[in-house]
Amino acid sequence: MYELLVLSLLMHFPLHAYLIAKIISPWEKISRGTLSTLLSKLEQAGMIAEAGADTVPYPSDRPSRALQITELGRKRFMELMLDTGSGSASYQKLFHIKAQHLEFLSARDQLLLVEHYLQYAADGIAGLRKQIAAFRKDTAPGAGMPGAQFYATTLDLLEVRLEAKELDLAWAQRLQAAVISAAESRQEQ
Repeated sequence: MYELLVLSLLMHFPLHAYLIAKIISPWEKISRGTLSTLLSKLEQAGMIAEAGADTVPYPSDRPSRALQITELGRKRFMELMLDTGSGSASYQKLFHIKAQHLEFLSARDQLLLVEHYLQYAADGIAGLRKQIAAFRKDTAPGAGMPGAQFYATTLDLLEVRLEAKELDLAWAQRLQAAVISAAESRQEQ
């Protein structure tokens, strides 16, 4: 995930390392040491290279190396973007990161990626609904039995998770509509 975060940011413009950490922080906490190690590995692999400090679009009042993506880094970025390994426990978070950088993919690849996520999200909702139904059926305490508060709170939490998944699906549907609209606009021009 860190590799995609770094490469995707550098697809937009060169950045100082400390700015990479700042921009990543809302999505993922990364220590200086982890980021430094990753940047070194990416540089050794030829995926990123030093850039002129004047190429960074953000002014800096501190000395720091500027980094830019290379052609090899662009290829790796594309591989990571098109990987639909939804078996990962962090697939939702990964897709949210990818969604911010769809502009670098063809309209066809954008749509394929979004449609894959829509199916993933719909499957997650269906699975959670089954779990909720089974929980209701198999664990509901009888009248006067202990565990009523546990049952009610657990059921409420499951419903909140379902609502969150449904909101995420609605967002992905809006994203799909935006991708389709942008593709249609490009065809009309």
